[in-house]
Amino acid sequence: MARIKNGILGAFSGKAGAVVGYMIGDEAYMRGLPRKKTYTDAERLNQKKFKLVQDYLEDLKDLLRVGFKNYYTKTGGFRAAVAYTRKMALVSDDAGFYIDPALFRFSGGDLPVAVDPAVTLVEPLQMRIDWNAADLPYQIKSDQLMLLIYDTVEYKSKSLILDGPFRKDGTLTIDLPNYFKGKELDVYIGFVAADRSRQSDSQYLGRFSVPG
Repeated sequence: MARIKNGILGAFSGKAGAVVGYMIGDEAYMRGLPRKKTYTDAERLNQKKFKLVQDYLEDLKDLLRVGFKNYYTKTGGFRAAVAYTRKMALVSDDAGFYIDPALFRFSGGDLPVAVDPAVTLVEPLQMRIDWNAADLPYQIKSDQLMLLIYDTVEYKSKSLILDGPFRKDGTLTIDLPNYFKGKELDVYIGFVAADRSRQSDSQYLGRFSVPG
């Protein structure tokens, strides 16, 4: 209920239907009540998909800012990664929707990808990644490896961004954190140029089980 001060021509305070009256100092104001938003089923589904993508990428922001620099959208970076993942890696089927690890990328660009990459679990918590480094053009020998090892159930990751080995090295051995014990991990690699101006597409190397 609203109260009218100074007669019918005066200001009112309180709620009258869809209008609220209030005072700021000596000035009287009115505003409409906010309308309650009703979402359609399609809108609610879209919100759930967007949340899935955001949650999936949240822990990877630093890596994605490098991997998607100036790629896919005009601004690149994390927003580009979100847009790419929603369009290219988010899959729907009879079971629902999910991000397909084989379609996911953490990096995109025009640098060459690794030749014949392979992953080996040499110890329970030690992983070796190899690629063919023979006959490389000198322009790309100093590209640096970017790495993502991802537990996509608990959204925990291990990554190398700008401190990986050079393309010419052809191998990397990396110790895994203890929280990867008993987990299934998706492994990806990519390259970034020595001057940080270009990136390669990331490559999915498969899913690997770590002994518990």
